[in-house]
Amino acid sequence: MSTKYLKRFFKPSSIAVFGASERENSMGGVVLKNLQESGFKGPMYAINSQGYESVHGVPCYSCLPELPEMPDLAIICSPPETVPDIIRALGASMVKAAMILSGGISIKAGESVNLCDQVREAAKPYGIRILGPDCMGMLVPGHNMNASYSHVNIEKGKVAYIGQSGTLGTAMIDWATGQEIGFSHFLTLGAGADVDLPSVIDYLAQDPYTHAILLQINRVDGSARDFLSAVRSASRNKLVLVLKNDTFVGEQSGTELAPGIFDDDQVYDAALRRAGVVRVETSDELFNALETLSRMKPMRGERLAILCNGMGPNALATERLLNKQGKLSELTEESIEQLAEFMPERWNRSNPVDLDATADPERFSKAVRILTKDQNVDAVLVLHAPTRLAPAVETADRVIEVAKKTPRNVLTCWMGRATAIEARNHCNAAGISTFLTPEESVDAFMYMVEFHRNQVVMRQTPPPYIEQHTANHIRARDLVHTALEQGRDYLTHEETFDLLDLYDLPVSSTYYCHDLEEVTAKTGKIDNSVQIKALHSSNVYPFSYDTDGQQRWKDIVQDLFSGSEIEHATTQLSYRVGERFSENEMMGFCIQQMKRGFQSLQINVGITRDPTFGPVILFGTGGHTADVLADRHAMLPPLNLALASELISRSRIWKILEENSYRPEQDKQQICKLLLKLSEIIVDLPHLKCLEINPLLVNKSGLLITDATISLSEEPGCLSISPYPEHLSEEIVLKRSGRKGMMRAIRGEDEPNHLEFYNQLSPQSIRLRYFYSRGVPSHQELANWTQIDYDREMAFIVSVPREEDKGVETLGVVRAVTDADNVRAEFSVVIRDDLQGEGLGVALMSKIIDYCKNRGTLQIIGSTLPNNKGMQNLAQKLGFENKYNIEEDVVDMKMMLNEPKEDWQRLRLNLPH
Repeated sequence: MSTKYLKRFFKPSSIAVFGASERENSMGGVVLKNLQESGFKGPMYAINSQGYESVHGVPCYSCLPELPEMPDLAIICSPPETVPDIIRALGASMVKAAMILSGGISIKAGESVNLCDQVREAAKPYGIRILGPDCMGMLVPGHNMNASYSHVNIEKGKVAYIGQSGTLGTAMIDWATGQEIGFSHFLTLGAGADVDLPSVIDYLAQDPYTHAILLQINRVDGSARDFLSAVRSASRNKLVLVLKNDTFVGEQSGTELAPGIFDDDQVYDAALRRAGVVRVETSDELFNALETLSRMKPMRGERLAILCNGMGPNALATERLLNKQGKLSELTEESIEQLAEFMPERWNRSNPVDLDATADPERFSKAVRILTKDQNVDAVLVLHAPTRLAPAVETADRVIEVAKKTPRNVLTCWMGRATAIEARNHCNAAGISTFLTPEESVDAFMYMVEFHRNQVVMRQTPPPYIEQHTANHIRARDLVHTALEQGRDYLTHEETFDLLDLYDLPVSSTYYCHDLEEVTAKTGKIDNSVQIKALHSSNVYPFSYDTDGQQRWKDIVQDLFSGSEIEHATTQLSYRVGERFSENEMMGFCIQQMKRGFQSLQINVGITRDPTFGPVILFGTGGHTADVLADRHAMLPPLNLALASELISRSRIWKILEENSYRPEQDKQQICKLLLKLSEIIVDLPHLKCLEINPLLVNKSGLLITDATISLSEEPGCLSISPYPEHLSEEIVLKRSGRKGMMRAIRGEDEPNHLEFYNQLSPQSIRLRYFYSRGVPSHQELANWTQIDYDREMAFIVSVPREEDKGVETLGVVRAVTDADNVRAEFSVVIRDDLQGEGLGVALMSKIIDYCKNRGTLQIIGSTLPNNKGMQNLAQKLGFENKYNIEEDVVDMKMMLNEPKEDWQRLRLNLPH
């Protein structure tokens, strides 16, 4: 995630185009004409070895050294084989940005040589940034720059488009131009030899003229953690929409699927949901969602009221809403009575509201006004079918009057064309979302719901943190390490149960036998019926399904009571398994007591490893004979209780629990805790590749694991979302009072204590910290402060046990936010007023300085008010250089932590080269 030199792509002062000519099919010539027509104000040069005097009126030179000045940006449209040499020449001439539009570079030039790799190697010694190859170029209307081969220019807007497909990009430009939709930036990345998606997202997330970001992705290349980190960071402040499609279809896709996953879209959905973005399926949906979400008022909830002058459109909208798991609001009696005053005598008295074909603009207006005041209604959808009694334009104007005065969201749908177009135009001009069909309108509302849900989940305050059992975790790591040393990529059934038991997961009492004689001896010790499973080299691996998505249930015999039954069934089981596996592949038997009569619900839960996003937690319906793939849901770890609860709520399992359990919430909490244990396992055991628990029984006695398998990998798994840095925690003793506590990284569960800590700060401390007086922070602000991305920022708190009540309290916090290139980190620190002199300031500042230095940050900076002498003295004591900034009326504090190694780093730090 590096934004170095990216400004030279988006705001270059001069441009040189390689390979430009006036030939009809010259890509470089097209780019030059586009630059001229867009009104680019800086110097432009054409470079072509043919020695033209000019190309479309732009001065042309035969080689780079002949230019009167080196350009900020080089655009390369030359033949693919010439590109690496051009990059070397640019690098030697200190040009720092090159955009490669030439096609075919991603294709291999020989048996083992890839031109794309040659381009990377050519750029590496010089630090030159590369956008492309195979990209369509870049359009920045605010900078009067169309540096692309697009056939039309774009209008200026507040939306940035980043794509991976150049041809889809040009089609999108054509579509958006027809819809009069503008952009702040428009670019495609092509093969992404250097400048990647996370870098561009980071850059545009900081752009004040970009209010929303549209992403078109075929796949996530490079680091999935960088991608999700960038998207999550952007989505906290801007609307982010994603159009995801596959690069190829069918057999050409070559997509490697994670074990237990039948469609990688499940994992992409899980990843994008964690990032707080909205995913759409088509380009039409992309802009419908954009139109709705960019005009959306704060969501109160998800309950929708629908009204129309006819039941046909109402029925279409209602069916669509329910099919998408939306919520139809239930009107209050007060609203129904108010509506009844002007509605026809036999109206339906419910939602959706049928205004009847006799409705006029006045009836529409009154109905919308009442519905927007109903406490059970969170949003209103107005459907209109054209009639003489309700002219479209006049009705739209009356609806707009009401919609502008309500805090609730009002969406409209003006069906038809001839008279509906002007009504839609009036709504658009008023900033009210409007659509062509009832179904399209509901889809748009559901994008609002999805965005709201994702943002809520992303900022949800997790319940209190659950302490870990470190000793057991060490034993679990030893167990995995021993298996790998023995050359195994799996744990045996017994080892698997031992590992789960070390994490306090409820495993069934199990006996292990090598042969029929041992089976007969050990089953005599078990009261009630038993089940016997044959263990072999195939069913020790997780997600071992047949073609119907079912587990190999033929390896199990159940409901055995008498000794003769057990002997007969085990003998038959041995023969069946012996037909498929050799003696060396057979691993004996395991015996368990049957759990009939408990009305158990069977669940499948586990861990898999996705090639792109790494470890993934799976949840859904279970059982040896069930089609477990039919109800499978995924979520990226690490989890907290709020995220675990959300994963369960999306499954069919939760609906069954709600309907059949006498304590569904208690059952849900138990399953949540189990999911948290799986999240712990992923963090603790990076060499664990997959784990499948099937079935996990849920009944009135609690949870019970009756079968589980684990596979291992020499390659450690890497989480896409940075886990909690437990290793940074350390004990601390307060200097004056002697109180003992922990200095550790902040986490989401600290939100309530952080609010209490803030409320104990004096107005003076708040002003010194924030440079102005402010009120109590909102939940959203507190979530941003406590639920941080540890790859981008760090906050350490001092947490100590309360002196009188149970629990802990926060005494102080230090925070450092690092830029995308890890050049600078900006710190802030605040200590509770009554704890001055306890040594907390020195301890916290020393902690953050050491942390930033160890992760390679070059400089740490901060600012404080001139009258904050305490902070200035502390900074000087720790080695900061303090300097008064007369323009900002603050004291700047700076400290070098590591020496810069490259020129661009020195340039960023304003240091001599």
